[in-house]
Amino acid sequence: MSNILTTDVAQALPRDQATARSQWMLVTCLTLISMLSQIDKNVLVLMLGPIRHDLGVNDVQISFLIGAALAIANIAVGLPAGWLADRFDRRRIVAIGVFVWSAAVASNVMASTFWVLVVARIVVGGAEALAPPASYSLIRDGVGPQRRARAMSVYAMGTMLGTGLSLVMGGPLLDWIQTSGIRAIPVVGDVPPWRMLLFLIGVIGLPMSLLIYANRDPGRHTHDIAKPSTASNSIGNVYRLIVTHRALFAPLLIFAAANAIITFGLSSWIPTMTVRRFHIGIQEIGLAQGGLLLSMGPLGLWLAGLAMDRNRGGRLRNAAMVGCAVSAVLPMLTALLCTSGTLTMFWSVDAAVVLMSWTFMVVTATIVAKAVPPNMVGTAMAIVLVLNGLIGQGGSPTLIAVVGQYVYAGDPQALPLAMAIVFLGAGLVAFTASLLVYRAVKQYDKGEGLG
Repeated sequence: MSNILTTDVAQALPRDQATARSQWMLVTCLTLISMLSQIDKNVLVLMLGPIRHDLGVNDVQISFLIGAALAIANIAVGLPAGWLADRFDRRRIVAIGVFVWSAAVASNVMASTFWVLVVARIVVGGAEALAPPASYSLIRDGVGPQRRARAMSVYAMGTMLGTGLSLVMGGPLLDWIQTSGIRAIPVVGDVPPWRMLLFLIGVIGLPMSLLIYANRDPGRHTHDIAKPSTASNSIGNVYRLIVTHRALFAPLLIFAAANAIITFGLSSWIPTMTVRRFHIGIQEIGLAQGGLLLSMGPLGLWLAGLAMDRNRGGRLRNAAMVGCAVSAVLPMLTALLCTSGTLTMFWSVDAAVVLMSWTFMVVTATIVAKAVPPNMVGTAMAIVLVLNGLIGQGGSPTLIAVVGQYVYAGDPQALPLAMAIVFLGAGLVAFTASLLVYRAVKQYDKGEGLG
């Protein structure tokens, strides 16, 4: 069977004479855009109390708002976004995504009912789904293989930095709006503070849609493909590539989705769970959790990138080994986090959890960037992101809420117990999948292909 996977020949070729500085500028720009999307998406988590009070909704409805509403949009837009990224101007795709999601966040100011808020949330999720496939594709073509895993790590930092900033700044900004008396918006009239905050964040994001044009398009590096004639970038051929090399891609997709259950479940429910368990204010939680995301998160991702970039520009086995290590430890830490008896122990364990929680996406993106022809990377990563959105972002918050409501009904610790059970189950699946990924990539690193 012919092997259409990429080779290391690109290591000897110039990246269109791009300097290291210009490569890191591209990565920094895409990371800032990723940060903005996470701020827009996650600041809502700090407003669940006021939303529940103003709109009269329960935990299951809230879980739909923060999870499934975004997942629906990811499913609808994710694969087309990958198809577009592999064919059209990737900078334009990113710019359109930023503009639309910022406008949708600002439109929340008019969300007078729960379902209007859900519709706005779906639009936000759909627009945000446009940017990541194009961003991964730009990094694949715009960054040399000797630093690509670190570039993927920096890009993944945007998720943690944006989430951290939303938690650190969201509470103080909400308090400032409340104390300043800012209430009225022309045409709309008086609005609650949480709607005003969403409006301001959305408006600030609109001009950032032009940020991507500070970088030139690196072009499509089809010379990296071992057999270009077999590497058509149609969705059908990407599907056939995945099926042909299912020994790698099947467990890799399972690995990513299982870890997404843990990561999105944590980000969705940690603030609420901490309030209920330790009876502290949401602003205090936001500052502590945000501080960890801003410090421990980037540190963990950078260390993972360094580990994967060693040995001739980052061999697949390095990435798989990192995936195995994280999948073995993270589920146990998250279960311990949810059952911690003291606040000191909780934050100590949380620091270790944050250190590793998003490493799975760097592992997945690094393997895809090396094992998939560059003109298929957008579509391949879109498949990963769609599954993550469906199973992790969409399913995990609701699964936790359902387990808590129906399995631990009446237990005051229902939410943390449900989180622990879900995370341990997902972790077992992730670890098993990571071992299968490692077995598959050992063959490729030995030059045997993936059959």
